[in-house]
Formats: sequence, structure tokens, C-alpha cells
Amino acid sequence: MGKPLMPWQRHVADVALEIDADGRFVYNLVLVTVPRQSGKTTLFGAVLDHRAITTARARCWFTMQTQKDAVDWLTNEHWPLLAPFGSACTLRRMAGSENIKWLKSGGLVRPFPPNPTGLHGKISDLVVIDECWAFDFVRGQQLDQAIVPTQATRANAQVWKVSTAGDATSLWWLGTVEAGRAAARTGRTSGIAYFEWGCPDDLDPTEPDSWPRFHPALGHTIGPSSIQAALDMLGPDEFARAYGNRWVSSTQRVIPLQAWRNAADRDAPLPENGRLALGFDAAVDRTDGAIVAAWRDVDGIAHIEVADRRDGTGWIAPRLLELRDTWQPRAIGFDYAGPALDIADELQRSGLEAEPVKQKEYVAACAALLELLVADPPAIRIRPNEALDAAAGSAAMRTLGDAWAWSRRQSSVSISTLTAATVALWTWDHAPEEAGTFRIY
Repeated sequence: MGKPLMPWQRHVADVALEIDADGRFVYNLVLVTVPRQSGKTTLFGAVLDHRAITTARARCWFTMQTQKDAVDWLTNEHWPLLAPFGSACTLRRMAGSENIKWLKSGGLVRPFPPNPTGLHGKISDLVVIDECWAFDFVRGQQLDQAIVPTQATRANAQVWKVSTAGDATSLWWLGTVEAGRAAARTGRTSGIAYFEWGCPDDLDPTEPDSWPRFHPALGHTIGPSSIQAALDMLGPDEFARAYGNRWVSSTQRVIPLQAWRNAADRDAPLPENGRLALGFDAAVDRTDGAIVAAWRDVDGIAHIEVADRRDGTGWIAPRLLELRDTWQPRAIGFDYAGPALDIADELQRSGLEAEPVKQKEYVAACAALLELLVADPPAIRIRPNEALDAAAGSAAMRTLGDAWAWSRRQSSVSISTLTAATVALWTWDHAPEEAGTFRIY
């Protein structure tokens, strides 16, 4: 087609199309997440044609944000690339049944609408979903449910999902990405093939020197001037998502990235026992929970450190009882309107009283934490923690009248560490002062 594969594309093709001794694909699900303008549509276009050519009467389907987008790509972007093949394939333009047909094999490449009935009654050897980030959780699940029956009788079928990173609405794609990352971390070599190129957390995606580190098409099909133009047009936050392939909870981070980095402190020592407060919280769906310590040093600088974070919530109350005996915290707090009320009740029945942070106080606590972060220099020190860093990068706001608070439901990942940190610091600042040593003179 006159489009030699770039190194990253060749790598994906070599791995994702691996076959076993019986000639079957090792991976039935292929996940690819790359920055914009990396050449992902060129890659999956070649994969679609390859499957249609090499599999007799193959049925290869693909979709994008809308059926119109998919049809436009097939007829105006992909079809012209097939000119070198002459009469080996034909293009059908009839509305609703557009397709490319490879005459010798009888294989078809066809778009389908991204809805629950788009593949109803069809069979498929390959299904490609492009721009997965554009589908919310419900539509994404509907696509998955629509695809599965089409491949029931096709023993060597594959599904490819390709996209850049998403925002707060992209929960379906986020879950897919997390499943792929988990497969990669465990060294899985069958079933799921996962590929990701993007800007790591320790790089600033707006710095030109960082671009060769994460954009796989730079120097091949795109130059620095094009990326700079995208940065100027999109602004730093959307640029980080689209061209840095970095997840954000919305079109703009609530907690500025540089402010969060400036607050990082790996070396701050823990205070003496009794000189800190604890906060705890749980995710809305109870998938995880966190306990965070907070205190101020002799200069009045606030400090935050994650004491514990685990999956589930049943561990929180017993762990708090342990930490009470170890650290003798001045107070333990929680968001009274949040999902951890039952944990506070369990603590009370165990003889440990937790301080409720009421709604108005919680609103003030959120604003106070953000104010400390954006101060110049920052008036807070935070020990880096993977879960807390992710929460800070994904945290969304919910409005409460003329005020705001962290939104657990609108954030793209669990923010239990961030909400626990918020109540921990508020609890420290509003805990009663110690009475001191009693003496008789």
C-alpha cells in the first residue's frame, strides 16, 4: 500500500499476529493505546485487509465514534491506499452496506454502527474498535456484548481495540486498559496482547525534549513542528491526553501537575507518636479503601503520607485499631457524607471513636488542601504513592451550591487515598490540643 510499517507498528503486528503450532492466533484480544497521529488507523487497516485476504470468506468489521466516521475512513482514507492492488478488490459504496471485497478470497472489510444491534445476526473473524475512549461505560459494554455472539462459530477470531487515553467519561476503555496492563505485568503470553506508548509521569509532555521518549511516530510520519502546533491549539491538558496518551479525569486537571510534583517529598520523617492524625475512606463501589496520615511540622508545613491502601474495605477497621496502638494518633477522621460511615460505626463498636467531618467542613477541607498545593512555594509535603498520585491526576469536582468537593463518581479512578488525605489533614488541624502534663505545685 506504499505505507511501510514504522517500528512500533511492526512490533505490534509481529506479536499480535503470532500463531501457534496449529496455525491459530495466540492472542484473541489485542489492545493498543498510542498518542494521536501515531498511525494506528494505518496499522489496523492493514490488519483488516490481511485477514480478509488470508481467510476464505472472512468477515472483518470495524467501527469508530460513529458509523459516519467509519464509512468516511473506509471510502476516503483507506480505499485510495489499495490502488496498487488493481482489480484484486472492489469498493461498494451503497449506503448501509459499504465494503471492500477481496475477490480471490471472498473476504469483506465492512464498517458497522457502534450500537447494540450493529452486528446483530452477523459473523466475524475480526472486529476492530477505534477511538475506544469516546464510548462511555454503557456503550462500551454494549459493543462487547454485540461482538461475542458473532465469533461463537469462528475458531480463529480476534478483537482489536485501539485508542488514545480517555477522560472521566471513558470508564469502559479505562477498565480495558487496566486489564491489559495487568496482563502485561504478570507476563501473560496468550489471550491478551497489550501495547502502550505514552508520556510517563516523570516527564512533562509539553516539553519538546520529552516527545521522542513517548511519541512513536516522531521522526517517521510526524515532525516536531506538527506536535508543537497541536500543543498550541489544544492547550497543555488536552495535549497531554491526546498526544501524550496520558489519562485525565476531565479536559483539565483539578490539581495542577506541576504543583503536585512540587509538593513531593520522599525524605520527610514521620513525627513522634501522638503527633499526627489519621483519615480513612472507601471507594463508592467498595473496591478499595485507604488510610492516610497527616500532620504539621514545627514550621507549620502540612505533611501527608499514605499509611495503607488495599483492595476491598473489610480490612480498614482492624488496621485502624492496629495503627491506633502503634501511633497513638491525636484523632481519626472520615467524611460523614461519604461511603465509609459503616466503617466508622464498626470502629465505634470496637471502642474507637472516629471524628465525622460534616459536609460543610469537608467542602472547606477540599479547598484548603488545594490551596496548600497551589501556594508558591507549596505549603504541603506529600510522600509519593502510586495510588495517591493517580487519584490526584484523576480527581474531578462536584459542585455544592457555590462551593465544590472532590467527586468520587466523576473521577476516572478511585480517589479514596485523596479523600482520606483531605479528611486526615482537616482532622489534624481541628483536633483538640493536648492538655499537657498534670502537676501539683
